[in-house]
Amino acid sequence: MKHLIIAMLVVKALSSQELPEGSGKKTVERLCGNCHGIATIVGLRRTKAAWESTVDDMVTRGLTASDSDLDTAVAYLAEYLGKVNVNTATAEEIQRIADLSAADATSIVEYRKRNGPYKDFVELEKVPGLDSKRMQERKDRIAFK
Repeated sequence: MKHLIIAMLVVKALSSQELPEGSGKKTVERLCGNCHGIATIVGLRRTKAAWESTVDDMVTRGLTASDSDLDTAVAYLAEYLGKVNVNTATAEEIQRIADLSAADATSIVEYRKRNGPYKDFVELEKVPGLDSKRMQERKDRIAFK
Protein backbone atom coordinates (compact mmCIF):
# COMPACT_ATOMS: atom_id res chain seq x y z
CA MET A 1 0.00 0.00 0.00
CA LYS A 2 2.85 2.38 0.87
CA HIS A 3 4.36 1.95 -2.62
CA LEU A 4 1.01 2.66 -4.26
CA ILE A 5 0.65 5.92 -2.31
CA ILE A 6 4.17 6.99 -3.24
CA ALA A 7 3.52 6.18 -6.91
CA MET A 8 0.28 8.20 -6.83
CA LEU A 9 2.12 11.19 -5.32
CA VAL A 10 4.81 10.99 -8.01
CA VAL A 11 2.20 10.84 -10.78
CA LYS A 12 0.38 13.82 -9.27
CA ALA A 13 3.61 15.84 -9.03
CA LEU A 14 4.54 15.05 -12.62
CA SER A 15 1.07 15.81 -13.95
CA SER A 16 1.18 19.22 -12.29
CA GLN A 17 4.23 20.20 -14.33
CA GLU A 18 3.59 22.64 -17.10
CA LEU A 19 5.41 23.68 -20.20
CA PRO A 20 7.23 27.01 -20.00
CA GLU A 21 5.43 29.99 -21.50
CA GLY A 22 6.56 30.84 -24.99
CA SER A 23 5.69 30.99 -28.64
CA GLY A 24 4.61 27.53 -29.74
CA LYS A 25 3.49 26.24 -26.33
CA LYS A 26 -0.12 25.69 -27.44
CA THR A 27 1.04 23.85 -30.56
CA VAL A 28 3.20 21.50 -28.47
CA GLU A 29 0.35 20.92 -26.01
CA ARG A 30 -2.00 20.11 -28.89
CA LEU A 31 0.40 17.87 -30.80
CA CYS A 32 2.16 16.09 -27.94
CA GLY A 33 -0.06 16.30 -24.88
CA ASN A 34 -2.74 13.87 -25.99
CA CYS A 35 -0.55 10.79 -26.39
CA HIS A 36 1.90 10.87 -23.53
CA GLY A 37 1.20 13.89 -21.41
CA ILE A 38 3.08 17.07 -20.71
CA ALA A 39 5.09 15.61 -17.80
CA THR A 40 6.90 13.32 -20.22
CA ILE A 41 7.92 16.29 -22.36
CA VAL A 42 8.92 18.50 -19.44
CA GLY A 43 11.20 15.78 -18.11
CA LEU A 44 13.25 15.69 -21.31
CA ARG A 45 16.01 17.94 -22.56
CA ARG A 46 17.37 17.37 -26.03
CA THR A 47 19.36 19.16 -28.69
CA LYS A 48 17.45 20.65 -31.60
CA ALA A 49 18.58 17.76 -33.82
CA ALA A 50 17.31 15.25 -31.26
CA TRP A 51 13.95 17.05 -31.00
CA GLU A 52 13.69 17.00 -34.81
CA SER A 53 14.34 13.27 -34.76
CA THR A 54 11.77 12.74 -32.01
CA VAL A 55 9.11 14.70 -33.90
CA ASP A 56 9.91 12.78 -37.11
CA ASP A 57 9.52 9.54 -35.15
CA MET A 58 6.13 10.70 -33.84
CA VAL A 59 5.03 11.40 -37.43
CA THR A 60 6.00 7.86 -38.46
CA ARG A 61 3.90 6.61 -35.52
CA GLY A 62 0.84 8.45 -36.74
CA LEU A 63 1.07 12.08 -35.63
CA THR A 64 -0.62 14.23 -38.24
CA ALA A 65 0.23 17.90 -38.38
CA SER A 66 1.16 20.55 -40.89
CA ASP A 67 4.82 21.21 -41.66
CA SER A 68 4.34 24.61 -40.06
CA ASP A 69 3.03 23.09 -36.81
CA LEU A 70 5.88 20.56 -36.74
CA ASP A 71 8.45 23.33 -37.27
CA THR A 72 6.79 25.40 -34.52
CA ALA A 73 6.89 22.45 -32.12
CA VAL A 74 10.56 21.72 -32.80
CA ALA A 75 11.48 25.39 -32.40
CA TYR A 76 9.61 25.61 -29.09
CA LEU A 77 11.06 22.35 -27.74
CA ALA A 78 14.61 23.32 -28.72
CA GLU A 79 14.24 26.77 -27.18
CA TYR A 80 12.49 25.96 -23.91
CA LEU A 81 13.37 22.29 -23.30
CA GLY A 82 16.59 22.16 -25.23
CA LYS A 83 20.16 21.19 -24.75
CA VAL A 84 22.93 23.06 -26.47
CA ASN A 85 25.96 21.37 -27.97
CA VAL A 86 28.84 23.48 -26.67
CA ASN A 87 31.10 22.07 -29.39
CA THR A 88 29.06 23.45 -32.28
CA ALA A 89 26.82 26.22 -30.94
CA THR A 90 27.34 29.94 -31.24
CA ALA A 91 27.77 32.04 -28.12
CA GLU A 92 24.23 33.38 -28.60
CA GLU A 93 22.78 29.85 -28.71
CA ILE A 94 24.72 28.83 -25.61
CA GLN A 95 23.59 31.96 -23.78
CA ARG A 96 19.93 31.50 -24.74
CA ILE A 97 19.49 27.75 -24.32
CA ALA A 98 21.77 27.17 -21.33
CA ASP A 99 20.62 30.45 -19.77
CA LEU A 100 24.15 31.67 -19.19
CA SER A 101 25.54 35.18 -19.27
CA ALA A 102 26.84 36.57 -22.55
CA ALA A 103 30.33 36.66 -21.03
CA ASP A 104 30.19 32.97 -20.02
CA ALA A 105 28.86 31.91 -23.41
CA THR A 106 31.56 33.90 -25.23
CA SER A 107 34.24 32.42 -22.96
CA ILE A 108 33.02 28.90 -23.80
CA VAL A 109 33.24 29.55 -27.55
CA GLU A 110 36.62 31.31 -27.35
CA TYR A 111 38.13 28.52 -25.23
CA ARG A 112 36.77 25.94 -27.70
CA LYS A 113 38.39 27.81 -30.60
CA ARG A 114 41.78 27.79 -28.82
CA ASN A 115 41.67 24.29 -27.33
CA GLY A 116 39.38 22.20 -29.50
CA PRO A 117 36.11 20.47 -28.68
CA TYR A 118 35.05 19.70 -25.13
CA LYS A 119 34.93 16.02 -24.20
CA ASP A 120 32.88 16.36 -21.03
CA PHE A 121 31.66 18.67 -18.30
CA VAL A 122 34.94 18.47 -16.36
CA GLU A 123 36.75 19.90 -19.38
CA LEU A 124 34.13 22.63 -19.77
CA GLU A 125 34.69 23.71 -16.19
CA LYS A 126 38.32 24.52 -17.08
CA VAL A 127 37.18 27.62 -18.98
CA PRO A 128 38.62 30.57 -17.03
CA GLY A 129 36.12 32.83 -15.34
CA LEU A 130 33.03 30.63 -15.67
CA ASP A 131 30.54 30.76 -12.83
CA SER A 132 30.90 27.11 -11.76
CA LYS A 133 27.81 27.16 -9.54
CA ARG A 134 25.66 28.44 -12.40
CA MET A 135 27.24 25.88 -14.73
CA GLN A 136 26.35 23.05 -12.32
CA GLU A 137 22.77 24.32 -12.13
CA ARG A 138 22.57 24.28 -15.95
CA LYS A 139 24.37 20.97 -16.48
CA ASP A 140 21.23 19.31 -17.85
CA ARG A 141 21.11 21.89 -20.66
CA ILE A 142 24.56 21.14 -22.03
CA ALA A 143 25.55 18.48 -24.57
CA PHE A 144 28.93 17.56 -26.04
CA LYS A 145 27.79 15.67 -29.17
